[in-house]
Amino acid sequence: MIILTSEELKQAESVLKNFFPESIKVYGCIFNINRGKPHNLEVIANLWPDFTVIICKPKVQGVKNREGDFNIYSIYSKSKDCLKSFLDTPGVINKDAFTLLAGVDIRHLGAVQEFADQHGIPSKVQGVMNVLVLQDQQQLQFKDRYAGLSFAPLSTAHAHLVNSTWKYGGDCSSYNSVLNYISHNPSLCVIEEGQTEPVSWLLVYHHAALGLLYTLPQHRCKGYARLLVSIMAKHLLEQGHPVYCFVEEENKPSYKLFTSLGFKNSPDYRAVWFELNKPQIRDE
Repeated sequence: MIILTSEELKQAESVLKNFFPESIKVYGCIFNINRGKPHNLEVIANLWPDFTVIICKPKVQGVKNREGDFNIYSIYSKSKDCLKSFLDTPGVINKDAFTLLAGVDIRHLGAVQEFADQHGIPSKVQGVMNVLVLQDQQQLQFKDRYAGLSFAPLSTAHAHLVNSTWKYGGDCSSYNSVLNYISHNPSLCVIEEGQTEPVSWLLVYHHAALGLLYTLPQHRCKGYARLLVSIMAKHLLEQGHPVYCFVEEENKPSYKLFTSLGFKNSPDYRAVWFELNKPQIRDE
């Protein structure tokens, strides 16, 4: 197991571009690390520079945010066998701790299942995601006028609102993650004329993916989500930022929205969120 240095992380960012979309989540983590974003991550590889597996994982578990509490690993592997071998390497995974392997190539799912079965670790698939990458920015949609609307980054004062509507939110751990996303990553919200609170918003995760897109129910069907994605995508492209998202297979409305804006998925690739052990219930 090799822990990548700052210079090696710069090299990894360049190399991983060649393996999109499979490598894009690890690439996103490294992209932000290389730009000095606060993080609790270390990046490990089975070999360097000729790696076949590279993983971003928490340095410290249980730091009172989702990434630490859920021990979230971002994984890119070139083969199922290499992934299985690396997971068995001492120091890669604590077999007694809850771990969420987030973004396992569905074609390599057998490797993590075999690893869990071999060591008697309770496991399950948490979800399967489409990985949508912006490929045709000409399909982004904008309005000529935005009468009655203002667009602005979210403030930390909005973290409670965002956390309360997030599918994975509602507790102290998720609130701290939302607060971190707002404080250190791009975000955008819609505020209607005469109002002070946002009615629709979009954030960017620590792995650089678009996420937490939400519109309050009473303000839907106004095209706000489409505008937010388009404006944010244009801004990120201008900054050299990757523009992509994960959409759960069953979330047809979000899939339709993103694909209508020029996002594409690879037909034979899906990303799997896979749980090892059962999560511990913490007192907040």
